[in-house]
Amino acid sequence: MELTSVADPVGENKAENMVVEAKIPGELGLEKEQPSPEEEREPGTIILLWLCCVSALEGMDTQLVPACQFALQRDLGLQLGHFAVLTTVQMVLTNLAAPFWGILADRGTLQKKTILMLGAIGEGLAVTVFAFVPNFWVMMFLRGMSGFFLASLRPVCNGLIADLTSDNKRGKVFGRVQSALLIGMFCSLLIAGNVANKFVGDIPGWRFLFGGAGLVAFIVAAGLAGFLAEPHHELDASAKAKGCAAVRTELCTVLGFLRIPTFCVMIMQGVFGTIPWSVMGNNLLFFKFCGLEDWQASILAAEGTVAGVFGNSIGGMIADCLARRFGYHGRPLSAQITVAIGLPMVFLQFYGIPPGEGTFGAYFALIAAFGLLGSWAQSGTNFPILSDIVPASDRSKVMAWECAMENSLANAIGPSLVSTLAFAFGYKFGAEEMSGKSLSSARALGQAMAATICIPWMITLAAYTLLHWSYPRDMRRLRAKQAAKDEEERV
Repeated sequence: MELTSVADPVGENKAENMVVEAKIPGELGLEKEQPSPEEEREPGTIILLWLCCVSALEGMDTQLVPACQFALQRDLGLQLGHFAVLTTVQMVLTNLAAPFWGILADRGTLQKKTILMLGAIGEGLAVTVFAFVPNFWVMMFLRGMSGFFLASLRPVCNGLIADLTSDNKRGKVFGRVQSALLIGMFCSLLIAGNVANKFVGDIPGWRFLFGGAGLVAFIVAAGLAGFLAEPHHELDASAKAKGCAAVRTELCTVLGFLRIPTFCVMIMQGVFGTIPWSVMGNNLLFFKFCGLEDWQASILAAEGTVAGVFGNSIGGMIADCLARRFGYHGRPLSAQITVAIGLPMVFLQFYGIPPGEGTFGAYFALIAAFGLLGSWAQSGTNFPILSDIVPASDRSKVMAWECAMENSLANAIGPSLVSTLAFAFGYKFGAEEMSGKSLSSARALGQAMAATICIPWMITLAAYTLLHWSYPRDMRRLRAKQAAKDEEERV
């Protein structure tokens, strides 16, 4: 099926008339029909295990630099603005490369298994060399390299999940793989928070961390080569195009995506929903300036990912249940609930509790509640909806383009915004901060974090409301087009 036909209004009435007797799940809040046993599909244990390893590898990398911020400022003289640049460079390369990898996967140019292996090997090389880095400029190049190769992991991994899983199980499976990403973040944060600031002889601990991360990436690549069995992937007619015709086909595909209202809504919520996550890595530095011990700060920074492991799994299953009960309104409702719960918890953590007055127990309770209740949207809503609104042959591409478009803006805005606001509110890194406690800097950073997180998430909450209109509409049109195509083939 041509992608542009998904949102093409030409012939819509004719196609819909052909399926007027069909029950449209989710339309006007109707329940979905119960799935047949053949539709109860999900990946096998071995495939799911290695997809989880791929996701964990990405999670590990996202926390390496944030967890080493204090040590890198101390040893290499970096400033908060330098970390914003490193994050921006990495994410720009990630967003530029994601559609490239997604196109290679959906066109069958490279096997998805091969793409995942290349991504793991490239990431391993980048972080291993980072362990020996002498200055900021080399760091910037290596983070860009990491971004390029990490871009291959998520869209291809998600595309495989969507191909292997029936729609009524996707929330659960996406939840498990997203939980693996958080496990990678947890391990990275917990280890880095306690090792980065130490020395082994004259060698700072953060260098050992990056070398170890490279070894993990190479092990994941070897595991994928030996154990991941890739399922058969159906290619559409557009995959046969070569050269300029292929470029034209892919541009038409992107334009087709942009004509799907739900896709545009997902980009809108994604931009504002990702800005907060792009700055969450500063929480370890915040807790340290609040006067907490290294072990307390690292536990709190890692705790959110542990709670999120359970939260993503719970959220995926809740979204599946809501989808069965309320049809195509269920997944948007799940996202609205989780964002509404998470907002006040984050506000209390960074602004509501004054720095120096919050206890380890109070922060622990807030972070645990947020991880369990405020992290449902990605696994329960975003990925399943993106899997639904396009044909199976374009799932890796739609994941890649959506991530690229939302992350390009979010990661260009988030780190720079929190850095600018923090300095405007009085943040500095001087002699007092070197001692590990500075309530004035903690207060400035906390105010910047609260503003950068809460305001965008309010907009995200409003964006999810639009899905109650667009998602049922787009699914109705997609089913009508597919029914028309099936009818033509029968004739």
